[in-house]
Amino acid sequence: MLRIGVLALTVALGSTSGAIAQRGDPMSRDGSSRLWYGFGLAPGWARVSCTICAANRPAGISAFAAIGASTSRVLRIAGELAAWRERDGTVRQTLMSVGAAAYWYPNTRRRFYLKGGVTYVMHRASDGTVVITSSGIGPQMGVGYQYPFSRDWLVGPFFHYSVGVVGGDVKYNGGQAASSARVSFLQVGLSLTRR
Repeated sequence: MLRIGVLALTVALGSTSGAIAQRGDPMSRDGSSRLWYGFGLAPGWARVSCTICAANRPAGISAFAAIGASTSRVLRIAGELAAWRERDGTVRQTLMSVGAAAYWYPNTRRRFYLKGGVTYVMHRASDGTVVITSSGIGPQMGVGYQYPFSRDWLVGPFFHYSVGVVGGDVKYNGGQAASSARVSFLQVGLSLTRR
């Protein structure tokens, strides 16, 4: 699961940086064709809903990384990777989200943004004997605000939500356990972005 996510993000980032290099100056001050990246740590909540699932939403620690290009002063695109982890007794849960998103800044003088895109969400729960996996493809969305604290860096709060609803399934030790699942993931925290 982790290898698939890393491979998908590597391909997305490689194609993004290649396109930027072909277009010319990636550091133009008007914001066009400019490479940017960001990352953050945040509390996170994950939930798997299906016919046999408990559908609780435990809290854990999460992180994300994004890299992309500014297509204009109000629009940025990115490939993203997010991860979450939680342990309750002997049960350890992990989640990974791999996707692509667009960040829209309605006002060029402010750093408020709205985020939308698509993601593939994978969840795994294990107690060392039983392994239950779930996955799905679906939308991701978010909102945030970025404060400049230097010429090239921005920091600010964010709220990101992703949910896998299409093509989802639940597997119990590798065998099919449920034909459909909804895997959701919520992050609320602080991000650091280099523009």
